[in-house]
Amino acid sequence: MIQDDILETVSALEPRALRERADELSRRRREHVLERARAAGGRRAFLRAAADRRWRLPLTAGVLVTAAAVAAGVLVYSPGRTVVPGEGDADVQNNGVAASGPADARELFAAAAEAAAAREADPEGFWYVRTRRHLVADPPGVLGEGEGEYTVRQTFTDERWWELGGEFRSLANLSLDTETEFPTEADENAWERDGSPELAFASPMSTAYRGERKTPYGVGVSGLAALPEDAGALEEVLREQWTANRQGGEPEGVPPVEPTEEDFRASMVYDFPALATSPVSGRTLGALFTLAGEIEGIRLVGPARDPLGREGYEVEVVNPASSDEGREKSVSWIIDPDGGALLSEHWDEHAWTAYEEVGAVDEIGDPAVPVEYEDW
Repeated sequence: MIQDDILETVSALEPRALRERADELSRRRREHVLERARAAGGRRAFLRAAADRRWRLPLTAGVLVTAAAVAAGVLVYSPGRTVVPGEGDADVQNNGVAASGPADARELFAAAAEAAAAREADPEGFWYVRTRRHLVADPPGVLGEGEGEYTVRQTFTDERWWELGGEFRSLANLSLDTETEFPTEADENAWERDGSPELAFASPMSTAYRGERKTPYGVGVSGLAALPEDAGALEEVLREQWTANRQGGEPEGVPPVEPTEEDFRASMVYDFPALATSPVSGRTLGALFTLAGEIEGIRLVGPARDPLGREGYEVEVVNPASSDEGREKSVSWIIDPDGGALLSEHWDEHAWTAYEEVGAVDEIGDPAVPVEYEDW
């Protein structure tokens, strides 16, 4: 590849002493992180060793914070370290010098846990999450009477607000700025022969509710701030809540069952993104990152850019909740260890969610489509 040739050329021009110095710094950093994690008992690698750091959250790389965003009080973060994605566990900066990166998934999550735990402010006001999603919306992913065989790919934006007290209002604007793509001309022609039915994510819509909504594991919005800030205690609470929900037939419509250990592991894989982008305290988020790093079978893929171009590290884990004719499927996450943030989640190359903005704001937004608030 051209990129590989460029990297090899730049690397060849690099002074040997500089390369050796970079390798030494990388080795010493890894040893320091592991030593700190061991001293903290493995699960408490999220100690606030960097308490002077501020709460920083992800924003699309290269996008300036507008005056409107500042007025709304959005807490945003843009990564400062530039990484060129490579193969395996390689981590290379633009100048060709090997950068210090995590040795494995556990070390990556330990660094993310520490960064998250250093956030000083607990969220208040309204919690805002803006995502950019990409899905294959083939039938029956259409509205209307479409029955043809064709594939449609759609990319769109969702944004949601949750009030953290008071009336616990929630507002969602869905299917914004939708881009539609037919992989082949034959797919588009088949859609037209089918009567060009309206596609599932083609038109914006809004929903609005009053009342405290339950979040993953049955914890209400007000209960998120009270979740434990220790990894062991957090796992115990999540496990107890999960067991109670499954035994009680929650969520609604799910038959009561006696959950297994595999069920709980599946819930950790499935619910991690929702919890990691919810209004929990920084130290609780740190504990969650620590737990994620201990999921059985999770592995570090290497440096990666998310769909919005932001740099981080990709990890992959088998999702026991989904299978294809008996074959387990994997889900991957791109993590920013320096900001302590989940950047994106991926089910395959044509199904992903990128967390464009996550944080506390002062006011709830306006509906994209007129809507009345309903009681939850």
